[in-house]
Amino acid sequence: MRPSDMDQDARTRIEQAVMAAEARTSAEIRVVVLNRPAAPVTLHVVALAACVALVLPWPLAFLFPHRAMDLFAVQALLFVVLGGLLLGVPALAQLAIPRAVRRMAVRAAALDRFLALGIHLTESRTGLMILVAVPDRMVEVVADAEVMTKLGQGFCDEVVLAVSRGGAGGDIAAGLVEGVNHCGKRLSETFPEVPGGRNALPDHVVLA
Repeated sequence: MRPSDMDQDARTRIEQAVMAAEARTSAEIRVVVLNRPAAPVTLHVVALAACVALVLPWPLAFLFPHRAMDLFAVQALLFVVLGGLLLGVPALAQLAIPRAVRRMAVRAAALDRFLALGIHLTESRTGLMILVAVPDRMVEVVADAEVMTKLGQGFCDEVVLAVSRGGAGGDIAAGLVEGVNHCGKRLSETFPEVPGGRNALPDHVVLA
């Protein structure tokens, strides 16, 4: 789903879930949908195509001796064809990036967004962000100091599971609504609503 595909109805569903959750807790919740790959796809595609082009022709060279120029021509052709194929098909290009690399890139993107949106600047240090990286098919949750101190990484893992479970049918908005609802329930237990408390952060979905 591209940002343009997440229509106003879907965004409104998520925003209403955020408002309902924040009505139960003094914590702040933000939602980000990342539509571009977190890791540099072109770099990894070029590296993979170069490795394959360098290595693959050599067994053939031992079996069927060729001139060096012929081998170089085969390598160049492999590099161009494989690189073009991968870059032309985004789903294949993602396969060129190891999952561990994509996970680290999504985490770095989430931390960057967390800071850029000022979620770490809430007075009570109880901000939380749910990020869905659509091309990478990954969910990342970043929480501020007080949330991590009181609820720990296990809580973040619960939210990731809730988003994944709710969006299992391909409806990203449904997954995010379920994740936000889970946040509201769990955060309200430790950080209950403060009478007269103000909404420190916007509730709208950030599409990036």
